[in-house]
Amino acid sequence: MIGIHGRPHFTLKPFGGGNRGTRGVSLIEFALILPVAIILVLVTIDFGMLVQSRLIISNVSREGGSIASRTNNIDANLTSMLQSSARPLDLGGRDGRIFITRITAGESADASEPTITTQLSSGLLGVNSRIAPARSHLGLNQNVYDHLRFSEGNGTSDISEVTVVEVYYKYRPITPLPNFTQGMLLPDGDGMIIWSKAVF
Repeated sequence: MIGIHGRPHFTLKPFGGGNRGTRGVSLIEFALILPVAIILVLVTIDFGMLVQSRLIISNVSREGGSIASRTNNIDANLTSMLQSSARPLDLGGRDGRIFITRITAGESADASEPTITTQLSSGLLGVNSRIAPARSHLGLNQNVYDHLRFSEGNGTSDISEVTVVEVYYKYRPITPLPNFTQGMLLPDGDGMIIWSKAVF
């Protein structure tokens, strides 16, 4: 529309009609997208925390194995130190457990098989060590086990002993997401046990 002086003239229409419909559609879209966005945020947070926990557990087992393999006596001081190094994870409470196991090589033709000489544990999590006399090769890799066996040809074993550090931790999600996915993503809806093992 052209005004009096040849300038364009615009008239504003009051809000209403079509705008209400557009706002209503926007609200419906927002209501549909919001739950999906919240779930994505929760999954991202928990996944990040789970990855961090796995890294901590892996580092504790590796460093613990390195230290324990150079220590003559495995005692509670070592497990306390490993628990402290795992912060913010609580490996000494109900959600954590550490096993330190020393296995010595066979000493003669009559006692050629390696044996578990020391096994120390700390923490309250209800898990068992994967290193045990009842397990095949004591729970060790076949290759490592064979190096610990007494060799009549050499008159000794290839290595004299190994130290195994196992670290277990029950990761409990920090978001309410598992309440909606109980039995789907986590075995008991409460958390999942992650673990790491290092052999030195």
